[in-house]
Order: sequence, then structure tokens, then C-alpha cells
Amino acid sequence: MFGQMLVMRLFRQEHILTQICGNDFMVLKAAPPLVVEARQVEYFVEAVEREVGLIHSSQTFWSDALRLAKRAVNV
Repeated sequence: MFGQMLVMRLFRQEHILTQICGNDFMVLKAAPPLVVEARQVEYFVEAVEREVGLIHSSQTFWSDALRLAKRAVNV
């Protein structure tokens, strides 16, 4: 669930489109443009650090987890 929450937060908060992949969902996949500037890479790394830090806080983790669970039940 952590990977899915990270993907969701990166998209909603940072406007970065990513995917989780792999058997354990511990791989974050991003597809940057063919030409990328150093500042764009820095922004991506900082955004991932920021969102991982927020997800690790218990309040953010549980609110996001409950939101995902509610969506899964309504599907």
C-alpha cells in the first residue's frame, strides 16, 4: 500500500506521474522526457523525499490508507 500511496501523492501534490511495478511493489517507475535538465531531476528527487517523509508520519499514512480502502470498496 505504501507504493500506491506514494504514486497517488506524487501525482496529486507534486504533479508527477509515476507507477509502481515489480512483484513486491517496491519499485517506483518514472518516465522522464528524453531531454531533461538537472533542475528537473533535482525537483523529482526532492518531491519523492518530501512525500516519503509525509507518508511516514502516522496521520498522513492512515488518512491516505483509509482513502484508498474506501475507493477499493466502492469499485
